[in-house]
Amino acid sequence: MAASAVRIDGSSLLLGGGVRVRFIRTLRLPESGTHPLPPGLGEFPVRRVEDHLDAVPPQMRERGGVMLPVHLREAMWLSFAGSSEPAALQVGVGKVCAVSGEPWRGSLTHTPQNYVVLPRQPWLDGIISGEGTVRQFVAVPLGMGATVEGQVTGEETWGGVQLQAFGLCAAALDAWREEERARAGRAASTAWAGGPPAAPMAFGAAPP
Repeated sequence: MAASAVRIDGSSLLLGGGVRVRFIRTLRLPESGTHPLPPGLGEFPVRRVEDHLDAVPPQMRERGGVMLPVHLREAMWLSFAGSSEPAALQVGVGKVCAVSGEPWRGSLTHTPQNYVVLPRQPWLDGIISGEGTVRQFVAVPLGMGATVEGQVTGEETWGGVQLQAFGLCAAALDAWREEERARAGRAASTAWAGGPPAAPMAFGAAPP
């Protein structure tokens, strides 16, 4: 997605096509065992790198993007609440796909799946580490062998988080919007006639 299509809205990152991403501060969990999604402790503020060129390293100036004030070893999860239309979102950590655990690819693949489906997926709380399990997003320095990037690729070059969104094609998006309008009309008609309220759509989330 072109950089011009990305903008900041408060503490949200808007990627175009209705995709909204928020970075949620949270508790760091033990690395052993399984745990439910930890609580959100507020949102990290998002700032454009180009607005702070005198205070960031040369590598960040060259690559641009946005930055977050994260403490060393601090944990977070990503919220996609507020994403309004269907999209496929790729999430990378140091150019390693958080969904598949494999090196980043700039195109969508189904086997293994390297994207989350929005708005059905409301959040992503970490990087896949096994069947149905993930490891938290935790801030660690490059060059110490502690990053996912270093463990998967043997190098620590990129760091950071990479996001790429793919919306529906125009024809498919028009069909989805028409279906949503028809669904809303049916719900309103049922409510006006005194019938039971329409059941809300259920969106599933990936298990933590």
